[in-house]
Amino acid sequence: MGLTSSLKKLNLDLSDLEDVLADHFIAAVTDTEGNIVYVNKKFCEISKYSEDELLGQNHRILKSEEHSPQFYAELWNTITVGKTWHGEIKNRAKDGSFYWVKTTIIPIFDNDKNIKNYVAIRTDITNEKKIQDRLLKIEQQLIRQNIALATKVELKSSDLIKSERLATIGTMASRVAHDLKNPLTIMHTYADMLTPEILSKLDSKDKEKWFRLQNSIFDMNRIIEDVLDFARTTEIKKKKSSFLSILRLSMNHIRSSYGIVINLPENDVSLNCDPRKIEGVMSNLINNAVYALDGQGEVNVSLSSDSEFITIQVKDSGPGILDEHMEKIFEPMFTTKNTGTGLGLVICKSIVEQHGGTISVTNDPTTFTIKLPL
Repeated sequence: MGLTSSLKKLNLDLSDLEDVLADHFIAAVTDTEGNIVYVNKKFCEISKYSEDELLGQNHRILKSEEHSPQFYAELWNTITVGKTWHGEIKNRAKDGSFYWVKTTIIPIFDNDKNIKNYVAIRTDITNEKKIQDRLLKIEQQLIRQNIALATKVELKSSDLIKSERLATIGTMASRVAHDLKNPLTIMHTYADMLTPEILSKLDSKDKEKWFRLQNSIFDMNRIIEDVLDFARTTEIKKKKSSFLSILRLSMNHIRSSYGIVINLPENDVSLNCDPRKIEGVMSNLINNAVYALDGQGEVNVSLSSDSEFITIQVKDSGPGILDEHMEKIFEPMFTTKNTGTGLGLVICKSIVEQHGGTISVTNDPTTFTIKLPL
């Protein structure tokens, strides 16, 4: 039984059916060129165009630029060969707003089985699309949060394992270092006492050997101090201190070299700090700079301040730090020295952060920058 016969049996006509369906479906009919020949009320309501404005127009009047030319080409290729097309389309209304419609386009044939019209039946799915987009954004946000959380957990786990290993190493190393400290101190003291007398009796080659011996003692003492500082977890004891006084004391621990000039600042500032620990930081940074110069060059220590921070910079004229080493420079056990422990800069970073400050490094020239709160 056909649609018309069924409607007559129910005592209905097509206009009655259209009134019922108009509240639920957006309907339009076009000719074979795609020009609109019929629209229902629902179509006018959602598109914001009047019936007169739509009739004779092509559906391109509603184009939103959401879909690619290929999308429309595939749609047109489907219906022009007599097949029904199903899909979702984003359209632009007259007022510039957008809406989504779930669409079915059906070719209508004449008696000779030639296409005479296309009927498009649509339902408004704009709200569903908004919900879908919102859910997609929430899902993407959750994925990002999960990735960030997993990364944090991985980093924390890695830090925990590293801390446990370093604690074990620190305990063992501190025992060894402590046992070596006393005999090394005696060697260092006697070497200093004998230096004037011995140097007067040595030729140039033997003097060089003597200086190498002293430098070796110096290196051993520094390594032991690094290990002991790393193993200690003493709290900082702050007091008002002159930075220049701290800096001059730190120079007592700097390896001497005739080919290297160390320039200190003339200005001074009062710091609320643990002077012994800041002294250790400065001696470590300056010694690193001296080591990088390999016997020839210049080290510049500068000091500046504002209302909140004091900025200390240690620059050297050396070859710089390799790019692949920059990210690892403050990691425990990382060193580029033949005699280094890889603990010096780690200790410096810990001390600076205990004071509420920051330490960083840049190249060209190699510059370590410390910022400490006044």
